[in-house]
Amino acid sequence: MASNEKFNHPFQPYEIQIQLMSQVYRLLESHKKIGIFESPTGTGKTLSLICPTVTWLRNHKAEFLNKSSNEVLSTNEEGLAVKQGDDEEDSDDEPAWVKEAFSESVLKEKLRALKEYEEHLNSKRFPTNVASALSAEGGNCPASKKARVVPHIPVVFEENKFLPDDDPSLASLDCEESADNKTKLDAEVKALLGKVEGSQLEEKPSGSNLASPVKIFFASRTHSQLSQFASQLRLPSFPSSIESLEKERIKLVPLGSRKQLCINAKVSKSPSHTINDSCMDAISKKECEPYTRAKELENARMFRDYAFQAVHDIEDIAAIGRATNICPYYVSREFMNDGVEIVTLPYQHLLMDSTRNALGIDLKDSIVIIDEAHNIIDTINTINSAEVTQEDLLNCKMGINSYMRKFQKRLNPENRVNLRRLLTLVALLIAFIEKNHKNGRTFEGFDIFAGTNADTLNIHNLERYMKRTKIAYKIDSFIEYDQQGEETDLKKSREPVLFKVAAFLKTLTNPSAEGQFFFDRDHSVKYMLLEPSFSFKSIVQQSKCVLLAGGTMEPVSDFKTNLLPFVDESQITTFSCGHVIPDDNMNTFVVGNEFEFTFAKREDPKLLTDLHSFLMRLITIIPDGLVVFMPSYKFLQTVLGFWKTRLNITDSLGAKKIFFEEASNPDVFSQYSDQIRSKSEGAILFAVVGGRLSEGINFQDELARAVIMVGLPFPNMFSGELIIRRKHLEQKVIRNGGNSRDANLAAREFYENICMKAVNQSIGRAIRHANDYANIYLLDKRYESPRILKKLSTWVRERISSTSNPDEIFRLSASWYKSKEDQG
Repeated sequence: MASNEKFNHPFQPYEIQIQLMSQVYRLLESHKKIGIFESPTGTGKTLSLICPTVTWLRNHKAEFLNKSSNEVLSTNEEGLAVKQGDDEEDSDDEPAWVKEAFSESVLKEKLRALKEYEEHLNSKRFPTNVASALSAEGGNCPASKKARVVPHIPVVFEENKFLPDDDPSLASLDCEESADNKTKLDAEVKALLGKVEGSQLEEKPSGSNLASPVKIFFASRTHSQLSQFASQLRLPSFPSSIESLEKERIKLVPLGSRKQLCINAKVSKSPSHTINDSCMDAISKKECEPYTRAKELENARMFRDYAFQAVHDIEDIAAIGRATNICPYYVSREFMNDGVEIVTLPYQHLLMDSTRNALGIDLKDSIVIIDEAHNIIDTINTINSAEVTQEDLLNCKMGINSYMRKFQKRLNPENRVNLRRLLTLVALLIAFIEKNHKNGRTFEGFDIFAGTNADTLNIHNLERYMKRTKIAYKIDSFIEYDQQGEETDLKKSREPVLFKVAAFLKTLTNPSAEGQFFFDRDHSVKYMLLEPSFSFKSIVQQSKCVLLAGGTMEPVSDFKTNLLPFVDESQITTFSCGHVIPDDNMNTFVVGNEFEFTFAKREDPKLLTDLHSFLMRLITIIPDGLVVFMPSYKFLQTVLGFWKTRLNITDSLGAKKIFFEEASNPDVFSQYSDQIRSKSEGAILFAVVGGRLSEGINFQDELARAVIMVGLPFPNMFSGELIIRRKHLEQKVIRNGGNSRDANLAAREFYENICMKAVNQSIGRAIRHANDYANIYLLDKRYESPRILKKLSTWVRERISSTSNPDEIFRLSASWYKSKEDQG
């Protein structure tokens, strides 16, 4: 255990932070697979994840280096090191003392290399151009970073650039070439053996012997959250993993998308959905000097040294790339194994197998931390689902025909045949939709070939053809160019249709057990992933452990059931952190009695009048601002409309001005904030659960001295997607030996989990730091149900008042707010 259980925290941690850090450290020590941690906003969650994981890594780094060196037991005829298992017969012939001496020499060399590299970094200084670039990015302060303006480059018609790629090897450009890898590895192993035998050392540390045996992968949803992680990582000072080394820098690599890191002016102006193909097109035509420079070993090592001088975020890495004219996107992958301890990356880079493979990410024995994990299931479902409309398909058909007319004489037979096959497949999809479409209707399998003679089409081959030739990018680029000139009969869609169609075609090859096809509005066909655990399983299996963390993780049962059903309960640690605020800084009141906002009752005039009366009494007690969360936009409009027509309520309740969330007013939060800070009588903001104001907005201090949750925001159980999810869940329960009662209970749990995740996320907006205070009022008698109560976040549930009598609630509230006012 770390000294004093502070885990090198840069400040004096709160007791709850010590508890969370201890739980994380014990999880790593116990070799369990999964940790699910809830730590409310304002409790220092990021540092509480960084400190125990990095401390654990540094405490055990030498041990893991020793373990990896023991795998190197013998040499083959060429004098190269052979791992255990590669040549067991030769290994068994080696005397024990030879194996031990050899592994000790390897370990000593690794430790010496780490020490030498730190000394090497100490001796290096940023050249003027790199230092200036970092300074222009705002130093290491993410808040001061400015968006880079990409110069406009006019489109010039070059017929060759629209032709399909014919070289199959282009499909693997995003991966390291295996031959080059072997050459590089052989050179490194020979250098290692030469050092063991006492040969002359290289003049400069190569970094090839610096590989960290265990990496920490930190993933989050947004770019700003990853930048915040980097800024927090700069605060602690961790001990060196080598006793003889006074200081060991944190080696961080922030991985990002090409859109964030591309420094080729022509490529970086491409839209997000085409930039990958645009980049690879430039590489294949040798039109990207930064890429060429990134592939040169000396440049890669120079960039690595600059990157490792300090903890740098994604903007810093891009700035170093521009200053050195070295592609930061590719070069960061070149030194992924050169001593990197921590890798930050967006959700999508981690959650998709194809992206991890393309980036060369190896999760073996790694610690995977997924922050803001409360919506990871939705994220996995979204990135693995697809939709295509009949209009998309018609535009796609016209686009392919236009392309073929233009380039017919320049297309080789393979391209002409595959484009005709693609046209046939698109035509079949159009016909299938025209014949069978019905909103919300599902269909088993996707037999678009029924009643046709086109069943010889191989969708796998077509999908590979589109990927190999980048034909979607070529055709969409041609259409975009074509529409810049004279008007055509092609309709310009919001996104290139070929990419959309290609993504949908890919889902046609998915196993039927993982997802479901169904029709939706506007003559669209959707593929919806139903088993996110299939996609997540490989991450869990490869890594040492996975930590899921968020401010609101309840109900935890949702993760265990839908994301981790393949993990034994004994391998999962769950911990809900208390709040840093004093117990007296928040109260939770369940207001039942006359309130029950079920779908059938919620428009009852008496209920809406009682809601108005309750709020009118409450606002005379609550200072500054209060936020009222409604279950839907429709209900919000119903309430405001009723009050306006029946109670003559216009723009205020009592002395507080009314603001409400609506699509036509994206600035409502700013307007509400200005009203609060104008030192007026305050304001009341009506927001919608699941809306823009329910996540990512901080209602701290006077912006929310109370949060009121009206009803329970159950999802629409008659929506096409939820009907399909419920049926799938019920069928799975039956297949696993359950009965109809078990299936109904599982469906009920499913709906409740969706509802309570949204409730927890919304009410978590109120308390944002240790000195903040607010009350939470839950208006619905159903909140008194034990099933519902247990799904509230622990820090909310623990503060529930024992009374539900409205008069008593008003009396307690008035006394509490008065005491806060007296405290100043």
